[in-house]
Amino acid sequence: MTRWEYMRRLEELLSDIPPGEREEALQYYNDYINDSGKENEVDVLASLGSPEQVAVTIKEGLKGAGGEFTEKGFRANADLGANEIAKYRQQDPPPEPEKKEPEKQGLSAGVIALIVVICIFASPVLLGIGSGLLGVIGAVVAVIISMIAVFGALSLTSLVVALVIMVTGIIELITWPLGGLAMIAASLVIGGIGVLFLLLTVLLAGKLIPAIIKGIANLIGRIFSGKGGKKQ
Repeated sequence: MTRWEYMRRLEELLSDIPPGEREEALQYYNDYINDSGKENEVDVLASLGSPEQVAVTIKEGLKGAGGEFTEKGFRANADLGANEIAKYRQQDPPPEPEKKEPEKQGLSAGVIALIVVICIFASPVLLGIGSGLLGVIGAVVAVIISMIAVFGALSLTSLVVALVIMVTGIIELITWPLGGLAMIAASLVIGGIGVLFLLLTVLLAGKLIPAIIKGIANLIGRIFSGKGGKKQ
């Protein structure tokens, strides 16, 4: 059945309803088929059903209390209202109001006063611990500095003595070759000891002292920053 035949048959079947409603129904279905596209006319007509079925649906719907035409015929207002209610129920539920977190209360005056009292009574102990710690650090630093001074002095003395013995031994080679060689050998040994002390001095002054200073600075920084030694 072509579109023209379908609409002509539907118009004949609706001849017994008021002209205004008949024209509105025919206009609706005509526009509905137009909107679907010419290439889809056959499928649209098949989905609507036969003209007889559409006419029966329209007439049954017109017996109600008003409504509108749809691709399934005339739908009364009562059906439309039920569909709107169903559509509303399918929608997502309204979001729940955000729960406000209870505001954090600050420390009471009594707690603050108790903390102050504890700090006052604990201050001598803290000062004693701090003083003892500083004393230990100072003692370690003093020992290391003393070691550097001693090693430096020994290194300088050993090198000077080795040089003197070396010169004396070279001179003695002329009159006493055996004694001169012995003195040269002794100067080399003393010089080697002097070089060893020199290396220890450089090691302590160049490596250990900077490491101790850096460690003390980090310790003081952690104490005053209140990090408790935690890495950031």
